[in-house]
Amino acid sequence: MSDKHETADQKAVRLTTQIAVVAVLAGVVVLGWWMFAADGDASQGSGARKKDGATTVLVESVKFADDKVLLRAVGTGEALKSASIHPSVSGEVIEVSFKAGARVKKGDVLVRLDSKHQRLAVGLAEVAVKEAARQVKRLQRLAPSGAASVARLQTTETELESARLRLAQARASLRDRTVYAPFDGVVGLTDIERGDRVSEQTMIATLDDRSSILVDFNLPEEFAARLRAGDPVALRPWTRREVVLEGSVAALGSRIDPVTRTLRIKAAISNKEDAIRPGTSFDVQIAFMGGRYATIPEVAVLWSRDGAYLWRVTDNKAEKVFVSIVRRDKGRILVDGPLSADDTIIVEGVQGLRAAQKVRTEPFAATLSPSSAPARKGG
Repeated sequence: MSDKHETADQKAVRLTTQIAVVAVLAGVVVLGWWMFAADGDASQGSGARKKDGATTVLVESVKFADDKVLLRAVGTGEALKSASIHPSVSGEVIEVSFKAGARVKKGDVLVRLDSKHQRLAVGLAEVAVKEAARQVKRLQRLAPSGAASVARLQTTETELESARLRLAQARASLRDRTVYAPFDGVVGLTDIERGDRVSEQTMIATLDDRSSILVDFNLPEEFAARLRAGDPVALRPWTRREVVLEGSVAALGSRIDPVTRTLRIKAAISNKEDAIRPGTSFDVQIAFMGGRYATIPEVAVLWSRDGAYLWRVTDNKAEKVFVSIVRRDKGRILVDGPLSADDTIIVEGVQGLRAAQKVRTEPFAATLSPSSAPARKGG
């Protein structure tokens, strides 16, 4: 009887213990929920306060700059005038009247060929002209008196004209035996010597007028319409990069090459000191001036599905402004959009901005330093 009574007491104790444990656990759960709710309310309040407060951003005034594009190309120099000298006829060389590298004038003798037969032909033609002229004079005295017929006089006059033509032909053949300089210039190297036999295909020498050098280069199609004859060009010989030569556009091609999509250009530079040789390669630089656009740091530009945009500060609030990219230039971007010189744009702190959000501004340039600038640019 006593064992059964103890068993009932033990059961009651165990039940009481279980109820107490459950009550404690329930209290812990309620306390945790209350603390979590209180912390959430505090966080929401803090977020609301942050939302309602101003965000600090780094700003910069809009600057404007001309769209200056520096185009570079590789050019090859050539003489203002250049010729490969060939004889007009075949023959034996009896005289070479020039030295390689010498300056010659237009009409100077360069080479003489054997002309013995041509001189004889000229002599015979001169005799024929004199005889025909004598006969004409004689018949002109006789024809008025009827001693000579008019028909005979006319035939003799025709023979005189033929004789004069044969003389002119003989003199031309004689002249062809001498090679003359076609213009002022510098004669190049030659392999011709006295005693050589040459033909019309034999090149005697080259002749270059190096008073000016024409630099031949190609210009991309997109710039073809922006270049005019007389526009300035800067040229640097590749072998003397420290030398900058000022030239100008001398000639433009008439059509775009359909394969390379380029326009052929020739620029002229003075060569009075004869320091440049034809064939010299050049680094050609041409500056093109375009419109005037706003220039801003690259980090200030953001992208969306609607295109590029940036943030502008208006009445201490962020305003989204869409722009189009014109060109990148050394860490800055030229943009086209509804901007003016009085505008202030946000350079850093743009992440998470919303339209009409209040902002507190600090100058971007004043915060830059050698140690901190790279970190801010990356942020």
